Amino acid sequence: MNQKIKIGVIGAGRWGPNLIGAFNRMDGVELTRIADINPIALQSLSNRFPTLQTTTSTEQLFEDESIDAIVICTPVETHMELVQTSLSAGKHVFVEKPFGQDSEHCNQLCKLADKNGLQILVGHVFLFNASIIALKKIINSGELGELLHLEAHRTNLGPVRKDVNAVWDLTSHDLSIFDFLLDDLPIEVSCIGSCKLDPQNADTSYTTFKYKNGTLAHAHASWLNPRKVRQITVIGSMKMVLWDDLNMDNPITIYDSSIGLDQSYYSDSFASHRLSYKRGNVVLPNISNNEPLFDELKHFINVIQGKEKNRSSGKYGTELAKTLQGADQSIRNGGKFIEISR
Repeated sequence: MNQKIKIGVIGAGRWGPNLIGAFNRMDGVELTRIADINPIALQSLSNRFPTLQTTTSTEQLFEDESIDAIVICTPVETHMELVQTSLSAGKHVFVEKPFGQDSEHCNQLCKLADKNGLQILVGHVFLFNASIIALKKIINSGELGELLHLEAHRTNLGPVRKDVNAVWDLTSHDLSIFDFLLDDLPIEVSCIGSCKLDPQNADTSYTTFKYKNGTLAHAHASWLNPRKVRQITVIGSMKMVLWDDLNMDNPITIYDSSIGLDQSYYSDSFASHRLSYKRGNVVLPNISNNEPLFDELKHFINVIQGKEKNRSSGKYGTELAKTLQGADQSIRNGGKFIEISR
């Protein structure tokens, strides 16, 4: 497939223009039409990209046989219908995360895509972040030793969403990173949520994911915090790593630090309790910056063309939705661990 891939975009709100701008700079891609129900959003988009065709009718995109793929960046409650209509019209689909809040419906859409020979890619953009990819290489090298646990902090003062809670909005990012780093999916999840802004919607959450090998990953998310933070700490038996997405110069810091337990620590004699604390060098590896969103969308084009295997498929988006459904169930049950069936 050497001709240009023709793209239609649904959603010109807060995030949509970023995707449109990335596609607009990409070789081998033609933005055919942009749809949004809000004419003011379309006018704002036209001011930025005067050559683009816009419409308030999504049907024009589905009926246009020249369009190869539909890009969906709309509120999550609209995803399922838009994805299904796109697939039924013979279009490949890029849908922003989360794929949907009903994992069974997500699974049905994956089956429809397979039946029609189409691709679904879910927009878990951090899977394409160069520093996260570098962090995975560090973990896989064994340099950190045995992984003991991971913890994430993702906070800011808003933006508050009405369509999903903070777990689906923010922790979904960290969950996708955890799964990627560990090459695994959680088997249990526990979550406590605080609803200070909306009694039906958690604006702050504390979530724990348990993986098959016993590794625990913790995620704190909040829209109600004065500090913008995007950090993950990986604790190993030999070394520890801090990933800081907001530190553009040095997103990864490796600490040659650990705590060792002497066998006599478990003795009955208090005098024989021994802990060895290692505080060694701090290393700032050189990480080449990339543009994760551009790379993610370029990957989508390559997947359509059969050049790359889908790294953020609808099937993975379905499994992530299943995990987050478990987190919601845990919130309703006071933080009880919920088993996730795979």
